[in-house]
Amino acid sequence: MRKIVESGYETGDYAGKFRRNNQPNKMEENFLKKLIDILPKNPSVLDFGCGTGIPFDKYLAEHSCEITGIDISKKHIDQAKKNIPRAEFIKGDFSRINVQKTFDAIISLYAIFHIPREEHKDLFKKMAEILNKNGAILVTLGTTNEKCIEAKDWCDAKMAWSTYDPEMYKKMLNEAGFKIVNAMFEGKPGDEEHHFWVLAKKK
Repeated sequence: MRKIVESGYETGDYAGKFRRNNQPNKMEENFLKKLIDILPKNPSVLDFGCGTGIPFDKYLAEHSCEITGIDISKKHIDQAKKNIPRAEFIKGDFSRINVQKTFDAIISLYAIFHIPREEHKDLFKKMAEILNKNGAILVTLGTTNEKCIEAKDWCDAKMAWSTYDPEMYKKMLNEAGFKIVNAMFEGKPGDEEHHFWVLAKKK
């Protein structure tokens, strides 16, 4: 699955299809503002699956956040470094990389469902471990119970997803040590963008 995802982002045109606007939309901005509001001044933010850094890391950097991003696609990391020169970007698998520092917040938007769902709970536990006291996460998760979905032509490349339903994610986040602050659905069933957004604080 990881090979499909990495190849898909390297060869496909994700940025051209989904990230043409360098500013978040109203719903995305609302969640980013809520995240910033519960963080200390000049917070450190780690982005799991940062893509090109636009629009989320750019927005956070413009609001006094210190950004570190990790992404499996070298193409996206190279673009992110150009888009936000003052941030730190690392090419790697965020689910496997050994993070040495702790952070005030972790975001992972449109990325967690690209690793096998059996690993999602352990990823949430990893997030809790590398968060500072009172740290927070902002994540987008799946809305259906699907072990593995593959598309042959997504942004001109093959892609794969693996998800649980929102109720399972709520349970997993609670067991991993998080309390949900805000959650809502993006889009509706059948829409191209139908996701479960969650803002949660470390217990």
